[in-house]
Amino acid sequence: MKLGKMTVPVDILTANYNNAKYLDDFFESIYNSTVWPERIIFVDDKSTDQSLALVDSWISKLPQILVIKLPSNIGFANALNEGYKHIISDYVARIDPDDILESMRLEKQFRFFSENNVDVVGSNVSYFFDNDYKVINSSNFPLLHEKISSRYFEGNHGVCHGSVMVKKKCLDKELYRQEFVPAEEYDIFSRFLKRGYVFANLNEALTRVRIHSSSVSNNMPYTTIEKTFELRFLIWGIQTPRMVILKEYIVRNFYRKYLFSKGLKRFVFLFVASMFKPMAVIRRFLK
Repeated sequence: MKLGKMTVPVDILTANYNNAKYLDDFFESIYNSTVWPERIIFVDDKSTDQSLALVDSWISKLPQILVIKLPSNIGFANALNEGYKHIISDYVARIDPDDILESMRLEKQFRFFSENNVDVVGSNVSYFFDNDYKVINSSNFPLLHEKISSRYFEGNHGVCHGSVMVKKKCLDKELYRQEFVPAEEYDIFSRFLKRGYVFANLNEALTRVRIHSSSVSNNMPYTTIEKTFELRFLIWGIQTPRMVILKEYIVRNFYRKYLFSKGLKRFVFLFVASMFKPMAVIRRFLK
């Protein structure tokens, strides 16, 4: 353990399935953090690769790692709920095991909690391609609660799931629901908002999100959009016409192609997205 490293009352919660080749980057980023979490709750959802061996190799450097080995594969949301049972700190930081924590993230988010009356603090994120650490783009989430909540009323996202730190009390009231994966983050954050929890985002990109063939950021099937708007109706009582859902699917997928592509063709993707929803695309570049 590094001498002189301050520990903050934060537990990192992550759910892993076959991310062995990314785990050295993941744990290295936590090891190099300016402050350390009390615990790193690593839930392995019955991986079939070398994930558990990789985790074991880090325990001598990060003894606060707690490995939860699930006997069968139960799914992402259920795995996070299993990890929640082991949280002991007042704050929970979410990060996915194929992503990278910026060194100041835990410190800055924890400090923001101490200075502001909020329940959920996210940040912007930067994106990089697998095996190429150069940042290709970054997010532009709203910073204030009112604008964040309005995104969820629209059926959109106001925070990035893998960037948030939340008060434990939020998860004491609302857990993940596996039946709504892969729209589980829209689900849980909408339910947090419905309970009156206060959100904020830090402007700085404090998490690096890896883009690879199986990453959630790189793939958004129609069923994800469909479930999101189903949840919009279940939680907020707002019905969305089928044609609007289809348009959202087109816009979000072409916008992702813009974010995660190289060369001039990316601007073709941006043009197509803007044809269907110009104000949403313009908003991406404006706070």
